[in-house]
Amino acid sequence: MTTNNSIDGSLEEFFHQQILSDELYPYLRSLFCILSLIFSVPAVCFNTINILIFCTIGVSDSITVCFLYLAVCDLCTMAFLSVGAFFTLFFSLRVPGSQNLATYTFATAVVHSIFLDLSSATITYIALQRGLCVAWPFLTRNAFTRNRSLAVLIAITVVMLGCMLPRSVTFRFIYVPDPNNNATQIAVVYFFEIRNIFEALYLIFVKFVLGFTQYIVMSVCAVVIYIGMRSSMRLKSASSPADSDNTQKAESSGKPDGQVKTKADVTEIKTKANRDTGKKPVQKELMVIKQALTVVVLQVICTTPGIIVYIFSMIEPRFRMGTEYHNLFFVIYGAVDLSYAVNAFFNFFIYLNFNSKFKQYFHSVFTCGKISW
Repeated sequence: MTTNNSIDGSLEEFFHQQILSDELYPYLRSLFCILSLIFSVPAVCFNTINILIFCTIGVSDSITVCFLYLAVCDLCTMAFLSVGAFFTLFFSLRVPGSQNLATYTFATAVVHSIFLDLSSATITYIALQRGLCVAWPFLTRNAFTRNRSLAVLIAITVVMLGCMLPRSVTFRFIYVPDPNNNATQIAVVYFFEIRNIFEALYLIFVKFVLGFTQYIVMSVCAVVIYIGMRSSMRLKSASSPADSDNTQKAESSGKPDGQVKTKADVTEIKTKANRDTGKKPVQKELMVIKQALTVVVLQVICTTPGIIVYIFSMIEPRFRMGTEYHNLFFVIYGAVDLSYAVNAFFNFFIYLNFNSKFKQYFHSVFTCGKISW
């Protein structure tokens, strides 16, 4: 069987007439690389902290397992994005000795996209889990256990890797002559027929079908979670005056000190104590819902540019590497990577604001304080 090899090394030399000029292209690409590094490098540190704190807290429930796995995916995504942004920045600025960095950037982008898709699938599962718990609390409250969520995450990983790895292994790296300095440089070589098939399957199934489906599921579940949370808050605010009135009536009709309490009085006191202690679990559950809602809404907002770009790439065949849209292609995807870096950056602050255990462990570790429950 014959195979056609295609070199993806110096495509700019074959397409001089670009929609985005060659003079402006390196500056815009460098700008998005710098902005991505501003968010991605701290995001690596923040997600490392997330992993350490979640492991310290203990994965005793379903939502903690999901957030721990999400932190691992975000850490890997941001690490490879940071390395790729550094390589792209040096290559765009024509730093001496950076002629091979474009190929290394391509390699980091492949791994970056794998963990990015795993992260998106994980947040989709979190949104679906919280949405079902809000919509049908009595039917699904005990359905999402830690072990079941762990099994779902393993299944997501296997399915996503099965869809993405065939495309990734069709590439090879070889040394090719560089006419500019009479030396050799590394280039990407792929088997053309095989690569086209897997590339089409990846773009259609993973990026478009699965990506668009995840986007719709997250959006719908975010609306369901928000409506359910607002309903719970209205019920809570409506029940607060009633509880206050009942407390005042009980206090006004209370017996004088020293008088023996009847059996009914003892029952009333126990009921009031149970009602007061039951407020804390309800409030904790509300904070969990707010945390999941904020993570999902942030994911929806930051995924929107990528969804638009993927749809445009499906209907515009020239929006590829090696066409007159070549420069624009890389600049647009630099902006998309920036939105993903912003997403991974702010997850840490969401946990810090809405997760009381996370906040207490964070302050105990980094301010040398004590954990008090």
